[in-house]
Amino acid sequence: MKQETDPAAVAKSQLRHLIDEHLKASLARGLSAQTIAYRRVYLQRVASWLRRRRVIDPGAVTPRLLEEYIARRERACCARSTLATEISVIRSFFRWLTERSELLFDPARELRVGRRSSRLPRTILTEAEVAALLASPGDGLLGARDSAILETLYSTGLRRAELCNLDVWDVDLVGGVVLVRSGKGRKDRYVPIGRCAIRAIRGYRADARTRLVVNARQSALYLATFTGRRISVKTLNYLVPRRAQAAEIEKRVTPHVLRHTCATHLLRGGADIRHVQVILGHASVSTTQIYTRVDIEDLVRAHHRAHPRPRLRLP
Repeated sequence: MKQETDPAAVAKSQLRHLIDEHLKASLARGLSAQTIAYRRVYLQRVASWLRRRRVIDPGAVTPRLLEEYIARRERACCARSTLATEISVIRSFFRWLTERSELLFDPARELRVGRRSSRLPRTILTEAEVAALLASPGDGLLGARDSAILETLYSTGLRRAELCNLDVWDVDLVGGVVLVRSGKGRKDRYVPIGRCAIRAIRGYRADARTRLVVNARQSALYLATFTGRRISVKTLNYLVPRRAQAAEIEKRVTPHVLRHTCATHLLRGGADIRHVQVILGHASVSTTQIYTRVDIEDLVRAHHRAHPRPRLRLP
């Protein structure tokens, strides 16, 4: 059998092996499969960039190289929060290599990103826009499924993966709660779900789901067309913007926008911030507090409503 003698190929294989070993160790520590998947994307991206720079030995990676890579990612318009997550993954990998004595020093130890912005999410739907979006699916097989999905996202504020991972028995249609299994941080939580979403799910389960399902043992609540398998995050990312476009909403609408909208509307309606924190599955209330900031339109309306100047009569 011919042995691999090309140094670059050997180094590439070694780096891939080290990434695989690191991710296996992370999985053993209890990280979710979804977390491992995005960590793999980040690590393979930086590894590919290093190879293009002809850096084929992990021991040849320097702090300056990694800083150059992060600067490149910033120029690529990478979101600040995403960049902070990517840096965290890179630091974790090189720290692991150092602890295993694969490296003499940790080149990513001082890798940093500026403080994350705590501004409000850019896109929040108005109540009128939500009404148009929820009305967009219409009737039919896919209409029933998509209507139930949109109602669930807006009512519960679930993350994309949390919705995709729902099983039929996770939704208590009588008690009005949803059991989110192994959410972020591998934590289970109960989330209330509204009557309109329950009605949409009942209609979907009674007809559309029975026609979509292929395997009688399939437990997933929301199914993909044709295959009858559990709906994927990729499908969800396509479905929501397509329905928003059909509703003639000019904003860029994603599943996460519905999560933000749910939280904002709850708080504007008078919900306690700690209740919203539990619903969203935030570990800290400080994460939820970004939704308590009023936007400029609210300020203008409040000013016009409360300021006495229009009622003053000048002598």
